[in-house]
Amino acid sequence: MPTLELHQPFETTEPRLRVENILLPGRHRFRLIVVDDDGIESDPVDTLVTIVAPVARSDVVARAREARGRVFYATGVLLNAQHLDAEQLDNHPGLARALAYLHGSGTLAGLEVTWERETDGRGERVVVKPGIALDRLGRIIEVPRAAPLPLDRWFDEQSDAHLIGGFKPSLQGVVADVFVRLVLGEPAQTPGPAYEVKLYLRQEPDPPPLPPPTWPVFTRTDGARRELQDAIFAAWAAWHEGDDSCDKVGPRPLPEHVLGQDPTSVFLARLVLPTTLPASSGRPIRTAAEVVVDNRSRRFAYPPAALARWVGL
Repeated sequence: MPTLELHQPFETTEPRLRVENILLPGRHRFRLIVVDDDGIESDPVDTLVTIVAPVARSDVVARAREARGRVFYATGVLLNAQHLDAEQLDNHPGLARALAYLHGSGTLAGLEVTWERETDGRGERVVVKPGIALDRLGRIIEVPRAAPLPLDRWFDEQSDAHLIGGFKPSLQGVVADVFVRLVLGEPAQTPGPAYEVKLYLRQEPDPPPLPPPTWPVFTRTDGARRELQDAIFAAWAAWHEGDDSCDKVGPRPLPEHVLGQDPTSVFLARLVLPTTLPASSGRPIRTAAEVVVDNRSRRFAYPPAALARWVGL
């Protein structure tokens, strides 16, 4: 079917024609006559069309992010690719926020962290298995294949001061945490969003903090339903004012985040690298003991079907 994009009155035999920068933005009345491939003209039709000024992509992004409601277009507005970009930018954060409220942040499937000893063909490493997680903004982070981290090389690259700070006497080892975060590409780039898996030394006092539960503990009493409902009422304030809230810069760091880390990073596992601390308080020395991997202290985004099965439904 022939398509015509109108920016001013004109006559043409072309099935598609674009006329740029002729009319000022506003509402204009056109008399349309369409001629098909056989030369048959349609009856004239008076049509009121709204011309929208072109907007730079950066302006579209900025305005969509500042919008407080859905993008709205008046009847008769001619839409182009930039307007559809704005619609997506406006709608996607709302869907992501709904995911964050429904499921929280954490592991949806997979992403188990394992430790592998050094072999003849490769060095010691930590491997994050494939899987999917949700970050605090409700964005999906997908690790499509195993992601290895060279643990021996990473340990050697750390400074003496950082390793000494990461040594925890209660655990008799150096503590490091594994995180995954979403890495956004430039607009219009393909493939889509990527991910980054990274190790962080814990410099906090012994013991370093782990991710706290998102929801309070509910006692199974007659008032349990009310407690749950009260927690749901409070969830909005927690998102905007509490520990899990955002400021003008973005989400505030959670207890499990280290100083300067991307606060949307998702905690996956805690590693304890068995070491001894020399009497001279020098660099911690690795022992032959196995690295301890704690996969259970992370947050999980439990699927409703799994919870229903767990309670016997």
